[in-house]
Parts: sequence; structure tokens; C-alpha cells
Amino acid sequence: MEIHHFDDIMSFQVNNAVRRLLSEQDRDPYSTTCGCFDRRYWGWKLIDFPEATFQRNVYPLALLYRNPGSDYHKNSLIRSSILAGLTYASKIQHRDGSFDQAFPNEHSFGATGFLLHSLLEAFKLMYDEVDEGTCNVIGKCLWNAAEFLVKHNEKHGFISNHLAGAALALLVSADYFNERRYQQRAEELVNLVLKHQSPEGWFLEYEGADPGYQTLCLYYLAKIYQLMPSQALRQSLKKAVDFTSYFVHPDGTFGGEYGSRRTSIFYPGGLALLSREFPIAHSITKAMWNSILQGRTVTLFDIDMGNIAPLLINYLCAIESGVLKEEMPTPILPWERSKIQQDFSHASLYIRGTELYYAIVGVSNGMVLKVFDKKTQRALWDDGGYIGQLTNGVLVTTQITLLDRTTNVREDEISSTTSFYKALNLPPTPFKFLLLRLLNLTLMRSILLGNLLKKILVELLISGNCPYPAQLQRRILFKPSEVIVEDIISISPKLQFSWLEFGYRFIPIHMASVKYFEGIQLTNSLLKVPEIDIRRLNQQKLLKIQIAVGVSDA
Repeated sequence: MEIHHFDDIMSFQVNNAVRRLLSEQDRDPYSTTCGCFDRRYWGWKLIDFPEATFQRNVYPLALLYRNPGSDYHKNSLIRSSILAGLTYASKIQHRDGSFDQAFPNEHSFGATGFLLHSLLEAFKLMYDEVDEGTCNVIGKCLWNAAEFLVKHNEKHGFISNHLAGAALALLVSADYFNERRYQQRAEELVNLVLKHQSPEGWFLEYEGADPGYQTLCLYYLAKIYQLMPSQALRQSLKKAVDFTSYFVHPDGTFGGEYGSRRTSIFYPGGLALLSREFPIAHSITKAMWNSILQGRTVTLFDIDMGNIAPLLINYLCAIESGVLKEEMPTPILPWERSKIQQDFSHASLYIRGTELYYAIVGVSNGMVLKVFDKKTQRALWDDGGYIGQLTNGVLVTTQITLLDRTTNVREDEISSTTSFYKALNLPPTPFKFLLLRLLNLTLMRSILLGNLLKKILVELLISGNCPYPAQLQRRILFKPSEVIVEDIISISPKLQFSWLEFGYRFIPIHMASVKYFEGIQLTNSLLKVPEIDIRRLNQQKLLKIQIAVGVSDA
């Protein structure tokens, strides 16, 4: 399929995204919430505070407003939308310069970094159309946000894409405000990200590697590389791009349940910017751009308001880079090789491939397994591990991230043992929300105490693990034309299951940026999953299961 030009993308996806943004924003000039992009707040009134990160959408709108080739070039409605969005962002900013994303008085470092960059870039694009009074208000808002990022850190986890985003915001702010402190802080954050980068090339996202968020981190770092090139950053980007290439799937999807954050969104901007420097980046970009145009992977049609801004910005960045229409060397991707064995032992991710299939094993997440038929370019087996419910009502799963599982690895065999853990993705309740709001309005007014509570929430919903006396021993054998899965489940004498399943996609932790629809799911022909004999498991406390994922060479 040929790479489509800018007008085609505008027709299929960008125009639709712009319409969505205009519908989500309160554009009533007489409303007290004019400019707010959170319809849940101003329209439905179902939440009690506006999510500040939605205001990032002024940036893609400003890019389209200034682009002579855009349908929205110098459009008065778009202009008023951008200016209202910038003004509203200043109204919901805390005095210390921070913004809230998840709850009131959050003072979020990540949200502030993302917002600062988008607001500043939009402000620069619209500067000649902003009156003096508004200019002063927005300028103060941007200055205060930069000051917050200089003085504070993210405490609840190590999230590389947040730090890289904040670094980019500060670097742009340093140039705009001519403030050396901002550049120094940006350099500190970049160095911190690189310090925590694995020798295997992946950037740390909470507990491990996450290919989806890796592409977003690459966007921020690629933009930084343009502004502040260095040999150290170049080497880091090269390793990161090489690592990322292994998680482009034959069916056009990307990432997923084997990542530390389970995300499958592909952000093309950074890899497009790096395509002229690293040929494999161009291979990734071309493959995934075609997948986007064919609707195989997550696209702007599928995304929600929480991620539409960064994804739309990345699409526009990729288009503006010009590489989508350029002919450049494109090395084959890892899945296209006739045979492959790649072990990312630090990430506990393992790749095996023959002429017929491409398989990814996520040992770190409890032996998650994906197997793709290379000829048909379809998924054959998409297994998130085991999930079930005990007779006492507790939901348990093998899909919990741990990088230190003992693993036996050979070219033709990978085996490991994992416990069952309590599933963490529990929905909110009125009582939990009441308790959270009481804390938001009292103790969490303190940034120190707020960061402490946020760290506790991360443990409860994302990175915590509560093991149960049940184990899975999984042995995966890689034959020339099939992958054989041999499972042994053992449980303690007192444990009883109500039900237990495997062989399906699922995510048992809290992560908002997951479970987006992928068009290829409508046509994938996955193998039938056998039903587990629960009665036998409960009686004998031991159950053996074997699956053969075969690929036809016809």
C-alpha cells in the first residue's frame, strides 16, 4: 500500500479528530468554563474538577491553524478555540505553577511538563494574535509552570516519558524566557532518563520496559536531540530505536500485554524524526504508518480524550517531517527475518521466529505469549496468561510484572515458574471516591503528603503484588512450524477456584492507556482455547495443559 499524502490523512483521521476536539471544548464565550476541553466537567457535570491535560489540545489546533496546507488555516473558529483554551489553562493552574490530572490538588509533575510544552508551543504560534493583557496572563502561567518543574520531582514512580516530556518543556522554555536554569534542569532530567536506560535500549516505565510508551518517550527525546544534540543522546536513541523494532508485529499491531504498562499505542513522531539518522527507524515508521492507514492498529479514530493530544501531535509531526514521502534505505524488521532469536534478559522479554511464525514471550509479566503467522500476517495465539476467581471471590492472575523470575532460556525452549497474584485493576466505588476526595481537600494540599499517597496508590493499582499459594510452570517449545505450550498448574490444599481461563487478552492492573480497539482484531483468526477442568484442578490440586500453536507452510 502506498504511503498517503497529507490531504488523505486529513480526510481520514485528522479532520475527525478536530471535530471531536471542538465538540469536547466549551466554546461558549459567556460560560465560566469557556475554553475547557473536559466535557465531563463543563457539560455532563459528572466530575468535580477539570482534567488539565486536556488543554494540551490547543497545540495541534495551533499547528493546523498555522499550516497553509491545512483545511483550518487561519480559520476564525479555530483561532477562538485556541485562545480560549490557553486562557482556561491559566485559570485552573495552582499558584505554585502545577496542574491536576487525576484528582484535585494533585500538583502533577508529569501533567505540568506535558502542558507546559503544548501551551508554550501553541502560544508561540499564536503570539501575534494575542492581545497584551492575555499575553501577560499566559506568559505568567508558562513561567510559573517552568518554575514548578525546576523545583519539584516526580515521586510516585520512575516514568521515563514523563521526565523526557518535562525536559523538552523546560528546554523550549529556556529558549523562550532566556533562562539558563531551565536548560540546566532539562539536562538533568535527560541525564536521569539515560542513566536509567537499560543497556538493551529500553527506557524505564515503572517496573520495566513498555514498547508503547517507549515510542512516546522517543518523541520527546528526538525533539530534544534536535534542540540539544549530543553524542550520548544519539547513542541512547540508537539503542532505543533498535529495541523498539522488535515489537512491530506482523499483523500491524504494536506492543501490548508483555510491556510493563501493557500499552499498544504507537506514537510515530519521534521515529519519523529519527528516520534519516537511523534507517531502522524509517522501517518502523513506514510499517506502522501503513498499519495506521489500514486501521490495523490503534489510531485517532480509536483513542479517547486522555491521549488524543499526544497522538494527534505525533501524527502531525510525522507528516511535517517529510519522511513519509521519501524513499530511503529500509532494513527489514526483526519479524521479517527468516530466523530470529533475541533475548532481552533485563526486560525478561524473548523473541523467537522461524520462516513461518514470530513469537514474543513476556516472562516479566508471567509468561505472556503472542504468536503470529508470518504468511497471513495474523495473530494465531494471543495469551495474557491465566486469570481466575477463587471461591472466596478474589480475582487472581499470573500477569503481574516481576523482572527477577527465574527463567531457563534456550534457543528452542523457554521455561519459568510464576505464582498467582491478586488482580489489581479494581473499579472505583462511591466510598473510595469519598475517601479520596476527603484526602484531596485536606492532607493532599501538601505536595509532600500528596506524593506519598500517590505512591501508595501506584502500589495498590499498578506495581504491587500479593501472591496466593498457586503456581504456574510454563514451558514453551519452539519448533520449526509450531510453538508448543506446556503448563502445569498446582494449588495448595485449601485453595479452590470458581473458574480459571487462559489464552485470551486481558490486563489485570490499572492503566488508563490500554485496551483501545485495534481494527485487526476483527479479522484475526485465533486458535480455539481449551476449557480448563476446574473440578479436576480443585480435587487433585494439579493440572497439566498442552497447546500446540501450529503454522501451515502451505
